[in-house]
Amino acid sequence: MSDAILAAAVGSAAPTLAALLAYTNARVARRQTEQATTISLATTVEGLDQAVQRTEAGIGRIEVGVGELRERVARLEGRLDGRGSLTRRPLP
Repeated sequence: MSDAILAAAVGSAAPTLAALLAYTNARVARRQTEQATTISLATTVEGLDQAVQRTEAGIGRIEVGVGELRERVARLEGRLDGRGSLTRRPLP
């Protein structure tokens, strides 16, 4: 009976080793794919962050322009209320 067990062990060693190597190879491939996906995602997030920063800078410039425009309108309305007419003066 021990010869049969020895023969079975020897016969099953190669397929078992092949299965372990295939599993290890698949795991490495999956890790590499996940790493590539993570790098791609990080690049995309970085690009979106830069786009948000540019958008915020643009909004800041618009807010400054709107603030200046409000001041000019307030000055014009103040002159109109004070004199009853609007005199034309060159803009700064």
